[in-house]
Amino acid sequence: MPSHHHEDFPSLPIVPDPHHLVVDDPAWTYTSACAGGGGIALLRVWRTAGDGRLAIVTENGIAVSITNAAEEISAALAVQHSGHPGPLVVLEHYRAGDGAPHDRLDQVLVVPGHAPRWRPVWPTGPANPRFAINRTWMHEVGNVLLTARAH
Repeated sequence: MPSHHHEDFPSLPIVPDPHHLVVDDPAWTYTSACAGGGGIALLRVWRTAGDGRLAIVTENGIAVSITNAAEEISAALAVQHSGHPGPLVVLEHYRAGDGAPHDRLDQVLVVPGHAPRWRPVWPTGPANPRFAINRTWMHEVGNVLLTARAH
């Protein structure tokens, strides 16, 4: 079995227009193999440079958590956005107050035949080797994305 390293994660994408959402669904439903069968989350999707997509799935505490349904969520998003040649990057978003005093953002990687993996995007400490990259991405794009909604 090949080993998997953090380099397998796609880079955090460039979002040319963070105010233009492709999808803004405050009650997006997903299925899950976990007891409860699924849940509801806020789903927002943007076009990225290279004709990819960035999806931020925000936990809202209804039924199965987005973390426990990571495989099903990633598979559903891959099908929904399969017509685009660029990569699909999926981020899990937990709002402040949901177990932490600040918003939390993690990148999800689901490789068929392997358990899902998560990479912290924000916050991360200065000891994290990606701290400077993630801090810059959050400052330039991420903070806007976390508050963006379609008008």
